[in-house]
Amino acid sequence: MDAQAIASAGVPVLCIDTCSILDIMRDPTRETARPHDRQAAVDLVAAAESGHLICLMAEQVAIEFFDHDQLVQDEAERNLKKVREQVERINSLSAVYGAPGTINLTHLDDHVGRARAVVGRWLAKLDKVVPSPQAPAKAFARVNGGIAPARRGKESSKDCLVYETYLEAVSALRGAGLATPIVFLSSNTNEYLTEGRILKPEIAVEFGAINLGYAPNMSAAKYALGL
Repeated sequence: MDAQAIASAGVPVLCIDTCSILDIMRDPTRETARPHDRQAAVDLVAAAESGHLICLMAEQVAIEFFDHDQLVQDEAERNLKKVREQVERINSLSAVYGAPGTINLTHLDDHVGRARAVVGRWLAKLDKVVPSPQAPAKAFARVNGGIAPARRGKESSKDCLVYETYLEAVSALRGAGLATPIVFLSSNTNEYLTEGRILKPEIAVEFGAINLGYAPNMSAAKYALGL
């Protein structure tokens, strides 16, 4: 990441977590899958492609994404197949009672491939951020101290390394004079928000010091970035 070059561009910056990249192509049968969030993902990558947004990806995020990429695609394929099979069964049952008909779901045949293509566009625009040598030690200290985003009883070292990487990156960008909105996007809200759906106190202090915003989904990120 070149902080001076990004600052000179003078456009908003998005720091993305692994879960939020994967969400773009996650199983569409989930109740949490919202069309407006998927549309926001398309809008944001289009903004990045046109030079109106810069997107950052922590090195740890890149590692985690490639570990889960195919697994998420496979899950989506399996569940879409279940939906098609269920609809076919219902069609057959309806025919038994004298009302034959067909619900056409062929438009879903390549849904996962098309969603993965959008993810590919994101990957092409994500500028990888490598943590400093000090970041792993800071992340480990957060885990030991149970300081958010670490949580007791959860293996949080990877979350904390992503967090510390972005704190460093955003601090460097603010130090280079960037005044535009910078937003951290993570749908893993349990790590970042209280039960009252506000930032956990320690995170609020650290984000506030560098004027870093938080978004739990693509739609919120788009709004916070002013796009």
